[in-house]
Amino acid sequence: MNRHEESYREAVADGDLLTTSHDGYLARFGAVHRRVLMISQDGRRLDGEDTISPAPGARIKGADTDFALRFHLHPAVKASRLSDARGVMLVLPNRDVWTFETLDDKVDLEDSVFLAGNDGPRRTAQIVIRQDSRHASSVRWSFVRSATTAAGTTATRNARREPELPL
Repeated sequence: MNRHEESYREAVADGDLLTTSHDGYLARFGAVHRRVLMISQDGRRLDGEDTISPAPGARIKGADTDFALRFHLHPAVKASRLSDARGVMLVLPNRDVWTFETLDDKVDLEDSVFLAGNDGPRRTAQIVIRQDSRHASSVRWSFVRSATTAAGTTATRNARREPELPL
């Protein structure tokens, strides 16, 4: 069974770039997963791109070529899907507001389970993006920190017509 992993880190003008890949899906699906992350110098933005592609000289196995990216959230994070279905507003316990968005894909919020707590399993949520590798093999997404906390008013949020969370 192949187990090949790669990672490369590079400092660039706007921040840090990390490229990773693994072939953990190769035996079962004939696919390689690659993730590219770019974090801004000020830490207020994280851009990512996930790509599922066939191994060199092969094609993805099976009739079902759907895949899902899942971002599991901590139970203390409050999540609300944006009206355009392309993003999620996240409010952290310290009331910082982040927005998760995709470039071209629909975003869902689904139930999940948090297992890392000392008090046992806890209910939480996960951000899910579904894709068919035959139509598009990559998903581009970002986490962006808002200029103010959930307690304040944000012109940026209002300009983008994102809903306010009921707090």
